[in-house]
Amino acid sequence: MRGSARKIAVLLVVAMLAASVAGCKSSTPEEPGIDSGKELQTVKIGFAAPLTGDNAIYGQGMQQAVLLAIEEANESEAVKDAGYQFEIQAQDDAGDPKQAVNAANVLVGDSDVVGIVGHFNSGCSIPAAPVYKDVDLAMVTVSSNPQLTSQGLSNVCRIVANDNAQGSFAGDAAIRFGYKKVALIDDATPYGQGLAEEFKKAFTAGGGEIISEERIQPKEMDFSALVTKIKPKAPDVVYYAGAHTEGALITKQLKAGGVTVPVMGGEMIFTSEYVKIAGESAANGDIATALGLPLEQQPRGAEFKTRYEAKYNKAPEAYDSYAYDAAWILINAVVSVGPDRAKVLEAARTGTLSDGVTGTVAFDENGDNKTQVISIHKVTDGEWKQIQE
Repeated sequence: MRGSARKIAVLLVVAMLAASVAGCKSSTPEEPGIDSGKELQTVKIGFAAPLTGDNAIYGQGMQQAVLLAIEEANESEAVKDAGYQFEIQAQDDAGDPKQAVNAANVLVGDSDVVGIVGHFNSGCSIPAAPVYKDVDLAMVTVSSNPQLTSQGLSNVCRIVANDNAQGSFAGDAAIRFGYKKVALIDDATPYGQGLAEEFKKAFTAGGGEIISEERIQPKEMDFSALVTKIKPKAPDVVYYAGAHTEGALITKQLKAGGVTVPVMGGEMIFTSEYVKIAGESAANGDIATALGLPLEQQPRGAEFKTRYEAKYNKAPEAYDSYAYDAAWILINAVVSVGPDRAKVLEAARTGTLSDGVTGTVAFDENGDNKTQVISIHKVTDGEWKQIQE
C-alpha cells in the first residue's frame, strides 16, 4: 500500500451480520418490554489492557468505551429479548507481556467470558493470543504489529490497520514532505521494531537515507547520549517508533540539545499527553500517523463523542471508538449465535459490523480488518491537527 502520490486505499466490504443490534435503543430497563420479566443470563465480555503504567491512559479509555457499549446493549430490546445481561471482566496487563499472559489465563478461566477486547500493546497481544485460541475465545484487538495476525491463529481479529500499512504510509509521507535524511529510533518492543522497519523500507525505496539507527528501552528517561549521537548527523527529521512517554522526552531533550527538527512517529504518540509531557514549544511541528480517521470524521464519531463525554466528562482517546466497536462485534455475535465461545469466535471472525462508529468492520482470512485507513497529524499551537494533503 505504497505510492508517493496517493493515500492508503479504503476497502469497504459491506455485508450484514445476522441479528446485528448495534445502535438499537429501547425503553429504560424499568419499563416493561417483551418478556421483560424473564431471568437474564449473565454473559461477560473479557477486557485486557494497561490500566496502570505509562500506557494507562489508553487502557482506561478503552475500558470506558467497552462499558459504554455494554450499557447500551443491556438497554436494547434485542439483547433483553435474547435473554442476556452483559458485563465486563477487566484485567490489567500493565503493558507487560508476562502479566498479559497471566491476565489471559484469568479470563479463559471464567466460563462466562465469551470473547476478549484487547490487548493494547502488541507485545502483550502476541503471547496472549495463543492462550485464548486454546479455548476458542475470539480476540478483537487494536494491536498493530503484523506478527500478531501472521501467527495463523483463527481467533485473532485486528480492528485497526496494521504496521505494514502505517509504517509504509509514514515513510511515503516523509518523502512527500521533502525529508531526505532520517535518524531512526525504536523502543525495542515488537510494535516499535516492526513500525520502524516498515518506515525504513518505504523511506529508502522513495530515495531517502537512514543516517542513524538507535534503540531505546521502555521507561528510559535520560536521552542525552542519544542526542549527542544524533546531533552531528544533522537529520531532516527524527522518526521515533514507540510509546508516547519516551517519545515526548526524546523530542524535549532533542530540542533542548539543539536538534530542532521535527520528531515523527506512529499512533502511540498521537495523544495530548505527548504534548503535555514534551511541552508545547518542543512538541510543535512534530508529526504522527494515526490508525484510522480522526473521531469527528468517523461515520458515527460525533454521536459517540457526545455519549462518551456525557458519561465520563472527558474526551475519548484515540482507540476508544475502536474498543467500543470491538465490544459490539462480540455482543452482536452472542445475540446471533448464543454465548458459546466457538460459535462466537466464528461469528466475530466471519461477520461484518456494518454500522460501527469507525465504519464497516470485516476481517480477512488472516484476521486483519479489510478497511486499512491511515491519517496524519501535526502539533500546531500545542494541539494535534490533521494534515490535509
